[in-house]
Amino acid sequence: MKLQTKINIRFLGVTFLVFSFAGVLFYFALDKVVDQNIREMLESRKAYILLNLQQNTPTSESIESPDHSIFIKRTEKMRQYTVFSDTLAFDQEEKELIPFRKMTFTVHSGGQFYEVILLQSLLESEDLLIVIVSFMVVLFVLVLLALFFLNRWLSNNAWKPFFKSLSVLNNWKIGESQVVSFDRTGISEFDQLNSTLENMMQKIRTDFVNLKEFTENASHEIQTPLAIIKSKLEMVLQDKTLDDQQHQRIRAAFESTIRLSKLNEALLLLSKIENRQFVKTSEIDICALVQSKLDYLEELFSLKQIEVTVRLDNQVVFRMNPLLADILINNLVSNALRHNIENGQFIISCANQELTISNTSQHGEMDGSRLFLRFAKQTTSNESNGLGLAIAYEICKNYHLDLNYSYSDGMHHMKISKKS
Repeated sequence: MKLQTKINIRFLGVTFLVFSFAGVLFYFALDKVVDQNIREMLESRKAYILLNLQQNTPTSESIESPDHSIFIKRTEKMRQYTVFSDTLAFDQEEKELIPFRKMTFTVHSGGQFYEVILLQSLLESEDLLIVIVSFMVVLFVLVLLALFFLNRWLSNNAWKPFFKSLSVLNNWKIGESQVVSFDRTGISEFDQLNSTLENMMQKIRTDFVNLKEFTENASHEIQTPLAIIKSKLEMVLQDKTLDDQQHQRIRAAFESTIRLSKLNEALLLLSKIENRQFVKTSEIDICALVQSKLDYLEELFSLKQIEVTVRLDNQVVFRMNPLLADILINNLVSNALRHNIENGQFIISCANQELTISNTSQHGEMDGSRLFLRFAKQTTSNESNGLGLAIAYEICKNYHLDLNYSYSDGMHHMKISKKS
């Protein structure tokens, strides 16, 4: 979840709680005001009736006003206090039962006690309350939406410098010589962040250049004496005066020198891949590349009498460096050939943007958790330096590809696919 979305959700939640609490308080306060207003109206009518009854004694035992809101009847005892209550009564105009506030009190007039009942309709007050509450709810929703979009707009403007810096970071390539600089934002926190990023990126680039130069120099310095040793050993091997034992020992040293040279080249390549020194990329037709490798290795497959099955049903295209694509396919195909058996099987298929290479082997299922580690040789063969699959894995990792191993039906399967 984005930070801005999280902030907006929390803002809406807090605002909703505050507005809801304020709305409840407002409702009860408004209800109290309306109730007090009705009570004052009844008290005013009571004062008017008391004044009239003191001046004019009723001529009958029971009196009812034309609008049925005042009832006066003779009573035997005097009520010492006024009683307020709510009741339902039939309204002639509305033709239905509606709520009323009832006031009951007694008055002394002409030597007699009279009970007076006053009714005040609550319908208008309730309608007014409903209208006001409805208006407040609509206003609450509109204010909430206005605050939400205002907060969103303010957040977008406030975070623009951050996203601009993030875009610079995403487009930054460590191998480029151009110095990265961030614009001043006028916001101290973002300016401090950008300054720290500039220093950190400069330090990373300096360390990268130093490491790159060291790796290349070290590789070159190692390759030179290895080439000399290899040349000298070749000359010694051509010496006819050597006996068999001496010849075998020198041959072993010569082969070790070759393996050491290949190992040095593989480690240098792996270092370059990890440091992302292969910048150039293009759309690579993997199926065409696989077919060219099979044509090149056709004789080697024939020597081991391996049955080759090719299923290039669909075109598989990956965007990557052409040289690394060639190394990737070469490593996987060569690995499947090297560890295959006489009269074995080799199956390669391209479908659904996936490349699958399957082969038989004299070895059973491998440990998939260690297979792509450096020097993780799970066989005793001296032909492999243990870096082929590690290099293939790093290449796939660099270009957001998945390289997965599985074993079924007596065959090893290597599958390359785009990360979902």
